[in-house]
Amino acid sequence: MKRVNHLHEKLVSDENLTLALFEVNYTHRWYPHHQPNRTVLWVERDIPQRVKDLRKIINDLIDGKQTLEQPKKKHRWDKSAGKWRDINEPKLWPSQYVHHALIQVLQPVMMRGMDKFCCGSIRKRGIHYGVKAIKRWMKEDRKGTKYCLEMDIHHFYDSIDPKYVIQRMKCLIKDHRVMKLIESVLQYGVLIGIYCSQWFANTILQPLDHLIREGKNGVNHYLRYMDNFTIFSSNKRKLQKLVKVIRKWLAGIELKIKDNWQIFNTTDRMPSALGYRYGHGFTLLRKRNLLRLKRKLKLYYKKTRKHRKISIHLATGLLSRFGELSHCNRTNIYKRIYRGKVQRELKDIVRIVSRKERLTWNMCLERTA
Repeated sequence: MKRVNHLHEKLVSDENLTLALFEVNYTHRWYPHHQPNRTVLWVERDIPQRVKDLRKIINDLIDGKQTLEQPKKKHRWDKSAGKWRDINEPKLWPSQYVHHALIQVLQPVMMRGMDKFCCGSIRKRGIHYGVKAIKRWMKEDRKGTKYCLEMDIHHFYDSIDPKYVIQRMKCLIKDHRVMKLIESVLQYGVLIGIYCSQWFANTILQPLDHLIREGKNGVNHYLRYMDNFTIFSSNKRKLQKLVKVIRKWLAGIELKIKDNWQIFNTTDRMPSALGYRYGHGFTLLRKRNLLRLKRKLKLYYKKTRKHRKISIHLATGLLSRFGELSHCNRTNIYKRIYRGKVQRELKDIVRIVSRKERLTWNMCLERTA
């Protein structure tokens, strides 16, 4: 693949840096308990000056005159995965703005040659992008989806050595100044919680995607959501051989697959991925997701019955759960647990809070101007 050069000019351009400022500000306007973020207010007060400051910081990082502050590590419970995770939170200014400015320039480069069904942490390639694909394969190609291989990588982010990321990026990028910035960003490793990490993690597995799909491995359909692999084939033996091929390739970059990988017949057991279970012509919500929906809905009914205030956290969480139901067979679920016009009431709560937030933010900007 031809390497890309002259990226530094795009990286420090006014358009790229301004876009990075707005991208970060949009998602970081509020502290917990509805308090305005003072750093974001400071940035939005004088955008042209912050663009100049950010350009100087990036150039200093490239020249080695400055380093980014080490991210704070926080131990948090991941409800969706059901386990504790070490989440690294980089400082808002300047770290997160530098990360966004860098990825905005690198994104077109890293998307070249990316597998069509490489999902996760990529815009327009989220969970439901993958769900639609698997539903279509299971419905339209029964023979090609007879056997399924499910597997994932053991401690993926914690096990990635930055030197392999740098080797991979050197295959894509020729601009030595941008490469120095990438090395500066990776000085603390590929950490969960840093915006760059998810892109680097996807990029390092691109050659493996091509190996799985383009080799003579008998793969009919293939989808990867970060480090979770879902592979369909009409031949069980070829899937067993493919596991050995994947294990050997991962060993080359000091990674390994978990021991709980499975190959099974989809007529005996439904494949499970991205929060759903898939049958030939129908889709069901995973049991644990359905249980969480029932619990939240029960709490909502209890509060409305006692005329208590519904928090914005509960309202947005329930709307998200109802959104999951819209992508699977749900008629019987609605008959069992749904009462009245719950979604309309929840949307009204979210709408009122959103209006108050917009007014509060505009007042804060006027006060600090």
